[in-house]
Amino acid sequence: MAQSILIVDDEDAMLDFLKQRLASEGFAISTALTGDEGIKQAIANPPSVMLLDLRMPVPDGVAVCKALRANAKTKLTPILVITGVLSPAQIEESMASGADDFVSKPINIPDLLIRIRAIGECASITDPVERLTRYTELVREMTSKAPRRPPSAA
Repeated sequence: MAQSILIVDDEDAMLDFLKQRLASEGFAISTALTGDEGIKQAIANPPSVMLLDLRMPVPDGVAVCKALRANAKTKLTPILVITGVLSPAQIEESMASGADDFVSKPINIPDLLIRIRAIGECASITDPVERLTRYTELVREMTSKAPRRPPSAA
């Protein structure tokens, strides 16, 4: 069964781009244009991984992370935050709200694929320190083995 990815972003172009690229890699993709819609979909059918835009109209990505972490069905769902503006304060706030990692725009697809696969492998680890440690190890390992390709960005 294909790993499922829920993409939550308020920009149609970004949703279409990510959906097309990730579906071509064999992932089962679902999308949501709002944070509320993303929360509802994630709770109804928890994805293997969630890609979540940080800057959306209310609720924003931080509020979505908090809501998902507070729900028993989604508290362990891996969440990768995607944003175009990444200040240290935003990184800290998104991580404190429950995000597992972040990806900045423009998106480097090979790097995103590594992060999706690595966080998917760590989804069942309940201890936050152990989960982060294993995720970091996997990203390093996969990055070192990845062929060098030019990034494809959105």
